Amino acid sequence: MFTVAPRAGVQQKIVLDASAEDEKVKRFIRALELLCLTVANAGIGPSPSKTPRVDTKNGTLEGIYLPEFSEDVFLGVPFASPPIGDLRLRRPVSYQNSWNGIRDATRRGASCPGYGPLDAGLTFGEDCLTLDIVRPAGVRENAGLPVFVWIYGGNFVAGSSADPRYNTSYIVNASVIIDKPIIAVVNAGESNIGRFDQRLALEWIQENIRHFGGDPSKVTIAGESAGGFSVGYHLTGFDGNNNGLFRAAIMESGNSMGPAVYSLSQLNTTYQPMYDNVTETVGCSKATDSLDCLRRVPYETLYNALSPFAIYPIVDGSFLTRLPSESFEKGFIADFAILAGTNTDECTAFAPRGTLNTDSDIHAYISEINYGLQNATVAKVMDLYPDDPIQGCPFGTGGKRFASQGYQFKRGAALVADEIFQAGRRFTAKTYASRPQSERKPVYSFRFDQAPWNGIELIMATVAPVFVTHFSEV
Repeated sequence: MFTVAPRAGVQQKIVLDASAEDEKVKRFIRALELLCLTVANAGIGPSPSKTPRVDTKNGTLEGIYLPEFSEDVFLGVPFASPPIGDLRLRRPVSYQNSWNGIRDATRRGASCPGYGPLDAGLTFGEDCLTLDIVRPAGVRENAGLPVFVWIYGGNFVAGSSADPRYNTSYIVNASVIIDKPIIAVVNAGESNIGRFDQRLALEWIQENIRHFGGDPSKVTIAGESAGGFSVGYHLTGFDGNNNGLFRAAIMESGNSMGPAVYSLSQLNTTYQPMYDNVTETVGCSKATDSLDCLRRVPYETLYNALSPFAIYPIVDGSFLTRLPSESFEKGFIADFAILAGTNTDECTAFAPRGTLNTDSDIHAYISEINYGLQNATVAKVMDLYPDDPIQGCPFGTGGKRFASQGYQFKRGAALVADEIFQAGRRFTAKTYASRPQSERKPVYSFRFDQAPWNGIELIMATVAPVFVTHFSEV
């Protein structure tokens, strides 16, 4: 017999018992040989160099070889012109430069400016429109591997590909172990400009990923939280026309129906006051062209002025031509395979703590959703979500109220989880699964139900109740 020893560092060791029967050992070794042969036939082989190189349209990149995972990694690869100077606060522009010789791709670029607890250990900078690419070592050009593009979360105000929890070396390593090798690319971006950033990154991937061994016709976009919502917006962006940029989408705790999406006519009462606050703070409020003025404000000054605000995608008439719900209703959605899911107890991380004690508290909380709901709607929601802890979140905890966090905390956590995550996930899956069979692509829906091993989820929820809260699956 043989046993698999616990992971030592990042390497899996196979230990053969001295008493193993010869025939079983032979079968096991033969299985390993077949696995190696299969992987080799997929275009993967020993790394030809400890310094892997790839020729892209802009020039040659030199990455780094990771012996622990037998992977090639290319970091800080530019896909757009740096959004600095006159390009600040504009839609991204394709990277126009070429370089002679070899460009170092062994260090991550700067993380896009963000705010909040997710910024620990990150180095921020405006010149941040770069990609990180991980592949099995030695993959040949045009090997045809599927491509997994990860869009990180962070409430549209934070997050970075440099966050170690998004280390795609692990998922690429897992893909090789199960004989389904992939190439992983990490992308970022915030607000509607961020959606255009992501779109331009996908265009760069179409033009260049075959040089890394990827197949541009086999791109899956994936993300969690704000990243998952971003993926959802790409399903409805440009009336569902994605120009072949991806063939499948994975939405973890995110969907097209996520945070409030406002039209241009609503900006005066939603985001305009924030803009006015920023321009006043940095001294641009009296400028003839306040936006041009903001492009000339020192980076640190502008960064500090923007820190209190979160701005979600809007119906801009270009990327989003209508509300995502209307796009679904009219059928203006991308025709692709989807995987959409949520965690069991999403909003133990987001429901207010200590303030939801009475019906009046719940009424006031509901009435403020999406900048205000009508009284009739609030009353209906109150009826649909009664003060019954057995039906509350975290689910499966019976009549326990966790009253130290608010006597009706579980009620609030259940309704806000449905409003932000569950309803949109269910609506998306139902819409795609209801298409005529001749047009239907695969549709999968999942529920993640594994609580953190130590009962807390760093940053998200560190005080009970936590259970299977938001971000647990990451």
